[in-house]
Amino acid sequence: MRTDVTNRWYRVYTYQQVDRVPDIEFWWWPQTIRRWLREGLPQEFESEKNNNFSSELWRFLGLDTDPDQVSINLRWGMNPAFTEEILESRDSSVITRDTEGVVAERYQIDADGMSIPRFLRFPVETPRDWEALKKERYRLDDPYRELAQEEIEAMRDGIQEGKMASASYFRGFYGQLRAWMGTENLSLAFYEYPDMVHDMVQHWAELLARQIERLPDDILIDQVYWWEDMAYNHGPLVGPKTFREFLQPGYHRVMQAARKRGCAISAVDCDGDPHDIVRNWLEEGVNIMLPMEVTGAVDPYAWRKEFGREVRFAGGIAKEPLVIGGKAIDRELDRLKPLLEQGGYIPHVDHHVPPTVSYANYCYYLEKKRKLIGKE
Repeated sequence: MRTDVTNRWYRVYTYQQVDRVPDIEFWWWPQTIRRWLREGLPQEFESEKNNNFSSELWRFLGLDTDPDQVSINLRWGMNPAFTEEILESRDSSVITRDTEGVVAERYQIDADGMSIPRFLRFPVETPRDWEALKKERYRLDDPYRELAQEEIEAMRDGIQEGKMASASYFRGFYGQLRAWMGTENLSLAFYEYPDMVHDMVQHWAELLARQIERLPDDILIDQVYWWEDMAYNHGPLVGPKTFREFLQPGYHRVMQAARKRGCAISAVDCDGDPHDIVRNWLEEGVNIMLPMEVTGAVDPYAWRKEFGREVRFAGGIAKEPLVIGGKAIDRELDRLKPLLEQGGYIPHVDHHVPPTVSYANYCYYLEKKRKLIGKE
């Protein structure tokens, strides 16, 4: 653990003294922005109505930017990507192949632009498909995976200035295999093609770990950020035994590479209720859980009691009080005040803000939350 880092996120999650926790949020659905444009959000944000990751709206709402962090673009993506193309046009939809090789039916009649496509084919269906994908698009020796020297120098300078050094976010092992196979096919593959699944995890782990190991020896990694989304409101999509057998060896390989460079914290973005696999993550140093979906039956107090201060949180603010407004928001923030005082916790809404939340209620919530965290 570094003590010279000025980044609030890092200091909160390493239980060091900090002036206050960061004022951050988990973004908004595009439909929410469209509603807010009718309720007082300046019309200059009309161009953001389809953007659920609007940095312009982030700054307008006064949320914290993060100048005390430096990261590097680790090159773990597919190369070459598939050619994006329309395979078939229908009356109300199109069949497309995206850059990751996924064939899906996408609907043209979609007023909100947010309907879920109907997935038809994935690039990996058999071990033969996997061998081809691995050799053609995920080569470990691909020159594309060389890191840019100017980014390395920028990271070195930032570390010397006391900034947190963060690896660019990684797709987790379930998340990446699902992108290759789809949820249903992956679920069956654990039983039908276990050797292939082990090889997929091992290859993905080598690709990520070697990206970290390409860095010069004096470059630190303070944090690794993972995206998984491998749970729903009744639990994770794989149990702890399956996680330990198939997925955890991949986490072990990558986190060992990061921990050799001083990595003290690692966050995993997993919606729903992943409670049953939290201990698996903790064993590998993945120790920040977010967004702690209260509507997914997640109870941060129960988790803290069970796992102790080893587990840290971000999120945990239920959406329903923001829909109701007023005193309901006050009670929700009061509910989380003791957890905030324990440390290792940054409060924000437990997922994207839905369009059932009015602009007035959201502004009220931000005002009250900032008083809670000592920003105002």
